[in-house]
Amino acid sequence: MAKRSERTQQTKADFQEAFWRLYSTTPMEKITVAQVCQLAGYNRATFYLHYQDIYDLLQTIEDGLLEGMTEVVELCMQRLSADHGKPALVAALKELIVYYEKHKRYILVLLGPQGDPRFALRLKDAYKPLWRRYIITDTGSHSEQEIDLILEFTLSGTLSMISRWVQDPGDISQVEMGKLVYDVAIRKVAALAAT
Repeated sequence: MAKRSERTQQTKADFQEAFWRLYSTTPMEKITVAQVCQLAGYNRATFYLHYQDIYDLLQTIEDGLLEGMTEVVELCMQRLSADHGKPALVAALKELIVYYEKHKRYILVLLGPQGDPRFALRLKDAYKPLWRRYIITDTGSHSEQEIDLILEFTLSGTLSMISRWVQDPGDISQVEMGKLVYDVAIRKVAALAAT
């Protein structure tokens, strides 16, 4: 049974890798199941055992990324709320940056011009409750709609900033990037929301 599970996981990984090789260079609407199968080395029947269609395959990849990214962000936020100070938070943010770097081939495509616009929306939707719980503890005189708009602006900017850095880090280290995210996004939005 374990051998079958390993084989199933490998088959799915092969389909995902083949799809990703195509998606990195080809618009989604031009990718076919036949192309993915040919590149992965399996037949269409095997593909349909695991996925309904190409969009289901993309959704599976996105779901895995979202889950991992959300876990790392929640860890960062928990450290912030535990008030271990800026060094602990910067270390946690570095973990997020490392996660982004490790998965950058996916993230850059999904958040880029050829990517799935729903992914950025899903990512922000996953992050908003975390920011509300851990960062915006004082809403000051702001309405819920104003807080939502502040979060939308901040999360869009933060995702763009990290994506840009992952594309071309230049001389900015992971720790420096973590400090920048903290200073520009987290500290500023918490202060703004409290006014």
